[in-house]
Amino acid sequence: MALSKVNWREWSEATFADAKAQDKPVLLGISAVWCHWCHVMDRGVPGDPTHTGTYSTDDIAGYINQNFVPVRVDNDQRPDINARYNMGGWPSTCFLTPDGDVIYGGTYFAPSQMRGLLQQVLQYWTNRRDELEEQLKQAPSDERRMTSEDPKSETLATRRSALDIPSAITETLIKNYDKRNGGLGGGQKFPMSDAWELLLAVYAQTGEEKLLEMVSQTLISMGTKGMYDAVAGGFFRYSTTPDWSVPHFEKMLEDHGRLLPVYLHTIQTTRGKAHTQPLAAVLEQVTRTAFEYLITTLLHDKLGLTYFAGSQDADEEYYLLSKSERAERPAPFIDWRLYADWNAVMVSALFLAADVLREPRYAALAEKILTTLVRLCLNEDGSVTHSVTIDEAASLQHMLRPAPLRGQLGDQAALARACIEQHLRGETESRLYGRSRLEIAQKLSAYAMQKLAAPEGGFYDSPENPQALGMLKVRLKPIFDNAAMSEVLLMLAKTEIQSPESKSFDEIARRALDAFVEEAARYREHGSPYALAVMRATSEPTEVMIVAEAKDSAPFVQAANQTYALWRMVRVLHPKHDAALIAQRGYPTHNLPVAFVCKGTTCSAPIFNASEL
Repeated sequence: MALSKVNWREWSEATFADAKAQDKPVLLGISAVWCHWCHVMDRGVPGDPTHTGTYSTDDIAGYINQNFVPVRVDNDQRPDINARYNMGGWPSTCFLTPDGDVIYGGTYFAPSQMRGLLQQVLQYWTNRRDELEEQLKQAPSDERRMTSEDPKSETLATRRSALDIPSAITETLIKNYDKRNGGLGGGQKFPMSDAWELLLAVYAQTGEEKLLEMVSQTLISMGTKGMYDAVAGGFFRYSTTPDWSVPHFEKMLEDHGRLLPVYLHTIQTTRGKAHTQPLAAVLEQVTRTAFEYLITTLLHDKLGLTYFAGSQDADEEYYLLSKSERAERPAPFIDWRLYADWNAVMVSALFLAADVLREPRYAALAEKILTTLVRLCLNEDGSVTHSVTIDEAASLQHMLRPAPLRGQLGDQAALARACIEQHLRGETESRLYGRSRLEIAQKLSAYAMQKLAAPEGGFYDSPENPQALGMLKVRLKPIFDNAAMSEVLLMLAKTEIQSPESKSFDEIARRALDAFVEEAARYREHGSPYALAVMRATSEPTEVMIVAEAKDSAPFVQAANQTYALWRMVRVLHPKHDAALIAQRGYPTHNLPVAFVCKGTTCSAPIFNASEL
């Protein structure tokens, strides 16, 4: 099979300097290792003359190499570039000036389309430069829009009711719900994990049964139809049909990390009730087999490093085979790079699964992955390296190749949350490279507050970089990652630790959420994670405080997590290491283990039996 014949270069200052020196436009291709149509554009489809490879066609590749400076970017390794240049899907095909401004763009272009397009772009660049430069002068208004710099007049505190936000998004979900098939809309179906999390949270508050039915129908459809691999387990990326029957066959770690907690929370909600117990049993089976797929297929656990691979490639023919037939063929390609945010999200999912499914091995695995993340991705300044390639064939000294991207808001938030969640399960004498889990979470959050904070509240996605190229000079404020960072700060506030530099974590979190109050509704279903963060920020968590030695705490932690709660922190206090906090709270230590259920400043009587929780 022919491969791309384009002389791709990396995104770098040197590459764009060459484009300027040669007075050539840049052809930017954004792809991903799991992207089917990226592969088709590179090399075509074997045996299918209707799908020849655009970039493996001699005349096209030669024209690009002669007249353009071609740059290839991997979406997973450079989400910052993708966020600014994606043209609506993968592959994304962008024509840029040597300064990184967009001339024109689209997604997949077949050879017949690309031939004419290349000539048109080159003619425009050569003959209509003045017109192009005049158009690009209008770009600053777009940049201001992207950064959301305008001061906000409305906040969570001044809004008539903070519940307006989750209510409005919930109504959008109800209106867009596919009653026949589950999911949202009448076309392609994506997991939309946070949408179902929001409906579960609202159901827990209101008891409105139709919300639980919407979640249940959708999760059952995703887990029992074509979007789920019935042979090996695990979810495909999305369904190309409304009834979930025909998937797009790549499997993504990110999707599993965000979708599995929804299944676990729905199991918590439905288990133990006569009319929903059969549903809980099906959901539990799907969840267990999905975790086993991840552990048996995507887990790297050797050379002292433990983490999940980023994805497994699409291969329609392979995934339609039986188990025995698959055994006779090579499995689809696996991207063995370590991605910090996706693995950190999986750490949180594993901790939850350990309790809900009563599987201690999941918690042990989560701790090993977290140790690897801190070792490989945490930098001394508190920034997180986004991805690392592990080359097992290289010498130990050179086996790790970190990607250049670090300090992204999503990475900071995900790793900080994973550290907090391990800390809550009980800090022991073991420390990760000289620091406690809570100290690491504080360091990660401090970096976000110092390097990513926006003056008007909220956080940018990337640290400021005066040498940034093109649209990377524009700092975005993503609502999803701001919600995630806000929740981290809310959790830190409840550990009774204050920010040493400025205001309390709680106040900084609220200011970050305030930054999106007026525009939240326009995100529609994509505003669900923000709505969940608002619900937590405007309510008190249920705290389950467990005073126990490490060996005695597990039954209490498991018992506390058997039912669903929107905002609950289960915290193990060690009688020695947490003596000061135990004394401050006035918890007795003469009869251990003991637990207290607290809301605000009010706590229950001592609970000495885990089953009572």
